[in-house]
Amino acid sequence: MKPLRFAEALVAATIVSGGLVHATELRLSAAPPEGSPWGKVTLAFVKKVNEVSGGKLTVTPYLGSKLGGEQDVMKQIARGRIDIGVASNTGVSLLVPEFGLLASPYAFDSVEQADCVADKHLLKTFGDDFEKAGIKGLSWMEVGYQVIFSKTPVRTPSDLRGMKLRTAPAATDTMYIQAAGGISVPLSPKDAVPAMKAGQVQAATQLSVFGVVTGYDKVGPQITMTRHQHQVGAIVISTKTWNRLTAQEKDWLNQAAPTFLNLRKALRGAEGALLSKAEKGGATVINLSANELAQWKAIAPKAQESILNDLGVKGRARWSQIEIAKKACAG
Repeated sequence: MKPLRFAEALVAATIVSGGLVHATELRLSAAPPEGSPWGKVTLAFVKKVNEVSGGKLTVTPYLGSKLGGEQDVMKQIARGRIDIGVASNTGVSLLVPEFGLLASPYAFDSVEQADCVADKHLLKTFGDDFEKAGIKGLSWMEVGYQVIFSKTPVRTPSDLRGMKLRTAPAATDTMYIQAAGGISVPLSPKDAVPAMKAGQVQAATQLSVFGVVTGYDKVGPQITMTRHQHQVGAIVISTKTWNRLTAQEKDWLNQAAPTFLNLRKALRGAEGALLSKAEKGGATVINLSANELAQWKAIAPKAQESILNDLGVKGRARWSQIEIAKKACAG
């Protein structure tokens, strides 16, 4: 499998004064395609690593799930077979289930509160859990809001009764859709569109931006803006990889990692434009009334109790920490 041309250029750039610099090369995997907001910021991170290290540390990016689906990739990172992953909340929660609590249904009172929790509390709260799972967090990243792409209009939870929906393979999404009355079918992002085309599911939950970028709106043209999850992902590196790096190489990665924080502004700016593009292509964006939105939110407490029961004692402990962070961010 050949790396991206961009990465090849970075490797070529390590040739200095006719001699090859002995560089450490790391492999990075990301599910989003190159032209997406996540793909663009990942390439900016790769470039930044090359710049700050003077070509002595290179990161070769494999975008668009070229190294496999997120579920398999995260396992490979934990084993040290892939070095770095740009992962969604769902991806990280495959290794650290409690991390998924950040995507609990309607968990935050406002976007400002969610931003504060991510900025000031996220990595501290889950650092030890990451270490035990064989990964280290380099940075968090904005992933966006979960909505519903469906073949027929969905406005209230009652519209989901008897409907099969692709959900993310995580308790927070799956159990919420079940509480809403839908039949959840957990699938990876790359399997969702084929499943909708084949009629195996009639709808899919997905991030608004990622869904339009990857064609969910073509098979599920009714886009219901439930925004039932706010997802925060993470850039993680295998602990095995991290431990073999020099102090200087670690510092270069830490210098470049904040590049991913630019995603917040980029994603929120892109959502409106992409939804408008989807509408021009024949999709319908369903913005809920206050009454309709209240019906979706009313299901959240029941779903959250199921989620916490599923995650057990450790999950409840982490949820308490998140609640404390929310209160600290409300002041």
